[in-house]
Amino acid sequence: MAPETYEKILSTARRLFVQQGYTATSMRQVAESAGIGKATIYHHFPDKQAIVMALLNHNLGRMDEAMQLVRAESDPRGRIRVAAEASVGFLFESADIMQIVRREIPGGRDQMQGGFAKFFQEYMALLAEAIQRGVEAGIFRPVNPTDAARVLMTMIQGTFAMAYLVNERSQTPQQAAAALLDVYFQGLNIRDRSLVE
Repeated sequence: MAPETYEKILSTARRLFVQQGYTATSMRQVAESAGIGKATIYHHFPDKQAIVMALLNHNLGRMDEAMQLVRAESDPRGRIRVAAEASVGFLFESADIMQIVRREIPGGRDQMQGGFAKFFQEYMALLAEAIQRGVEAGIFRPVNPTDAARVLMTMIQGTFAMAYLVNERSQTPQQAAAALLDVYFQGLNIRDRSLVE
């Protein structure tokens, strides 16, 4: 399997699926847009669903890369920062394909949830561990680490959902992560009450 042809098919299909929709895109269109013969595309992929699932698997591979970065960071604040940046980046990058799989692939939602369930369990455990270490080191105030990890994941998912729902991604993933981490780490309360009296 020629890697450059395989990648060209995936990138072309992704662009067409996003621009005109999965259902409206044919294998013939993908082949023509990629500048390859129809027989070549069928050599690499038996059908359109195989292409979209390969795109999803590529995204799951990106999740594994993000997980390795999170695992490697031992500083509590650093791990939370890396997790937020990697998560927001992954979600922004993967949103279109995840929506196609959820809506248009039979059984796609279940396949996707199966792939994400194990990932999120470990992700939550790594975040909770960082928060617990931060509490023990006096970096963070005493909180329930699991609850605090859940709040962070909810903030990350909410950042993605708002960007996706209003179709506004003016911020880079790094900017979006920095904004949510500012609120997460600092909270909303003013520490010195004399500032508001």
